Amino acid sequence: MKNTLFVSICLLCSMSIWSQRLRSVVNGYGHMNYNFLHDFEANADPTNSSFELGEHDLFVNTFFNDRISFLGEFVMKYTKGTPTTFSASIERARLKFDYYKNHSVITGKIHTPINYWNDVYHHGRLFFPSIDRPTSFSYLIPLHNLGVQFQGQNLGKWNFGYDAVVGNGISSSDAFDDNLSPAITLSMHIKPVDNLRIGISYFYDFLTDASIRGAHSGHSVAPSHSPGEKYTGNLHYNLLSQSTAYFGNKHEFLNEFVFNRTHTDTLGYANNLSNYTYYGLRIKEKHVPYAIVDWISIAENDLFTYHYDIMRLWMGYRYEFSEMINVKTQFGYTFNFLNAGHGSVNNLEFKVQFAYGF
Repeated sequence: MKNTLFVSICLLCSMSIWSQRLRSVVNGYGHMNYNFLHDFEANADPTNSSFELGEHDLFVNTFFNDRISFLGEFVMKYTKGTPTTFSASIERARLKFDYYKNHSVITGKIHTPINYWNDVYHHGRLFFPSIDRPTSFSYLIPLHNLGVQFQGQNLGKWNFGYDAVVGNGISSSDAFDDNLSPAITLSMHIKPVDNLRIGISYFYDFLTDASIRGAHSGHSVAPSHSPGEKYTGNLHYNLLSQSTAYFGNKHEFLNEFVFNRTHTDTLGYANNLSNYTYYGLRIKEKHVPYAIVDWISIAENDLFTYHYDIMRLWMGYRYEFSEMINVKTQFGYTFNFLNAGHGSVNNLEFKVQFAYGF
């Protein structure tokens, strides 16, 4: 009995000492949506209306000491075909070592530092300025990477930052990559004045089978593409991105420009473009009306995303009850801005979102 008591006391003491050394911060974020869509091109059921339970995100920051930390992001989200229609995913799991001043090395699963949105925001919709991410995130942006990242932040009077990533590419999963050549990401940014960040990045990947889209890509095939006809050969994937973001006390502005070039031996080079522009005006601290112009143009000879040309025009309003809960409403029109005909898009949408943290 005495031995058991002694062991218990030692265990409690060791746990207490460890807890003093180890500091963890756990936050949760979630959202709920209401969506209304009227499709002018649909022959049957042109109108859809539904409530939606969105992603719920557990965000974990652990600090082992002054130099080593861990960031984890674990999400429960809607997944078609599962028994409960929800499944868990690890969106980020990374170890960070600050080896010299503001320079760090990071290993694990990360958000690919392609642009401002993917580098700054996580899956908590509470922090999004609008309801949805830019359209390019569904078709062009490699969302995640699993590998090694070298990073520098707030260097010099211009607050220069850089990221260099070597990791698994678009066709990889969280367990393996079927390519021998890794994906490369290089990015840099400056923050010359308060609330302003200007950045540029480059991403390259070589796919031996362009039909494979792994857990890291976030890519979808254009809805107008006929299923069962995916290109399965080699493909070079180049992506250049430029971001300008300003979020001040009154004005909010974000522009995300993407230039994507793919190359295949079959059809050669295909040049794809996308641009997302957001502007918001803060009124009396809590009220933010905003407008969005979001377009994407995929070339006719592209064999990865396939031909797709749409533009989305949105008007929205965000009301912030507090730092941990807000409501957003958006009304928008989506249409083909270059070509019409087969696979054309022409619809009206209305959305409401409650986003919260806990």
